[in-house]
Amino acid sequence: MWRWFKSKALEFNIFDSEAIWDDDRRLTAIVATRVYVFLLIFASTIVVIYTLVDTQIQKITIRNPSQTIFEELQSNPQYRSTLECPCQYVSIPLGAFISISPKFHQLCSSDFVVSNSTWITLMYSRSAGLKFAYDDFRIFVVPIFKYLTSLCIFSNETLTDALNIFISNTFVNDRAQSRDTIETQVNDYLVQFRSSTLRTFVRTLDFVRYTTQGNGIVSSAMSNWHFLSLNTSTSWTSLWSEPRSYGGNCSCETNATCNSPAYIDGWLVPGFLVGCYPHEALLQSTLECLYDIMCINQLKSMYYSSNVTIRPLDYNISSPNVSVQSLVNELMLDQWESTVTYEQYYAKCAPLLCTYSISHRANIVYSISTVFALHGGLSVVLKFLVPITVKIGRYLIRYREQRVQPMTTAFAARQ
Repeated sequence: MWRWFKSKALEFNIFDSEAIWDDDRRLTAIVATRVYVFLLIFASTIVVIYTLVDTQIQKITIRNPSQTIFEELQSNPQYRSTLECPCQYVSIPLGAFISISPKFHQLCSSDFVVSNSTWITLMYSRSAGLKFAYDDFRIFVVPIFKYLTSLCIFSNETLTDALNIFISNTFVNDRAQSRDTIETQVNDYLVQFRSSTLRTFVRTLDFVRYTTQGNGIVSSAMSNWHFLSLNTSTSWTSLWSEPRSYGGNCSCETNATCNSPAYIDGWLVPGFLVGCYPHEALLQSTLECLYDIMCINQLKSMYYSSNVTIRPLDYNISSPNVSVQSLVNELMLDQWESTVTYEQYYAKCAPLLCTYSISHRANIVYSISTVFALHGGLSVVLKFLVPITVKIGRYLIRYREQRVQPMTTAFAARQ
């Protein structure tokens, strides 16, 4: 059996079987068969090894994914890097999923602003400018509280206009984003919105301040300049202006922000200042007096007694030692409350499908099936190329032997 098997193996031939009467062609066919079998086994082995080592990628599609499914896929590290969920609507209005609820300083909802006309009536005296010194707080009290009311109104208008523009802007993205990504991007938008709104508010007020100062406009309270008259020998009277001074040697001629503590008949009004311009003095003041009911009652009784109830500001809500300029720099706001509703964002994005890829190694069954799939084409190619290659190789070998033999004979004859 062994000899028979060995004989069959040595004589195994799949090429040129009808030409067995020619030993040379028969040998060439046997060699070609052996080369063919070797190359076929070698190629099949390479294919099997490659398919076992190579990573297969499978693409999975989910149609109309819910938010729960999207967040589950997004939270899985295996799918996150390849997850793609194109939005049905690329442009989403910011107001659709962002809400901003600013909280103004309590001053803007206090009796000093809401009941401003009542409070101003208590503070107003037609003859105050004639009775009191130029640096008496009773000269400044009405302009100061009117300016406080204007600050609250202007800040509210500025913020309302800015919010209307902000929520009308669109958030553009071509695919659904994770909750953390949306919150991070929206927070960046909110920071930019806040800073730009604050700059707009402060710059507008500064423009008015600098225009007033630069043109040397006389305050309605005559707090920065006063006029003197001079009678001459003729019937004409000359007028000229002189600057006021505060805090000792600070002249309104050179510095519009000069100020000094506010007094009423020797009583120091806590927190308030007086100066060249009522609004400049107010910006450098604090609202300490408005937190103290005794201080408020003292102001109420400047001219006559009144039964009007004015509630003080609450120490527990805001600090009484903060300057009005600091409040202006924050747009008269205590808090910027904003809410990002991710559910509304995802509903507006409305992805129609989600795709992601899974990578895995092939099993032996897949490798074998791949070999069988390639066997037909590989066998045809090898059956065509191998016989030609072997014939060329044997021809070259015989040609070389024929050239070497005459040279060996000639060398032996010379010896």
